[in-house]
Amino acid sequence: MRTGSAESRSRYLSLALASRNLMKQLDTFAETGERSERMLSAVSDLMRILDTTWQTSNSFAPVPGQSPFGRYEQALTINELAAHFDADKVRERLSGIFGGTVSAPDRKDVATKVGDFLYSLENRALHNYSEQFDERGD
Repeated sequence: MRTGSAESRSRYLSLALASRNLMKQLDTFAETGERSERMLSAVSDLMRILDTTWQTSNSFAPVPGQSPFGRYEQALTINELAAHFDADKVRERLSGIFGGTVSAPDRKDVATKVGDFLYSLENRALHNYSEQFDERGD
């Protein structure tokens, strides 16, 4: 087995799991307004990746302990998918969550729209994971 291929598959699986975990945390945010440290960290990582400068500051991953959102291949996937969701809107919603500026009446709408993005990201990551798995012949 090629180690690089296994590592890449593992990173896609990690991205899918991180997306699912953040979706769960957004459900809590939508209901209660609670912004856990874990959620804020993931939101911050996503905002950094959606920033246009990510390619120059983060192009040589993996770094141990780094967010699954920040790996090079995964960052490409995130940005590719964000273009279909209007990347500026995604960034704006994440920024509102991170900064605590989302009003109570808007929490559910913002969380739902970010959740839609994350759901698509999870599915794309799982697709990439299984595609690489199939290429290996397993």
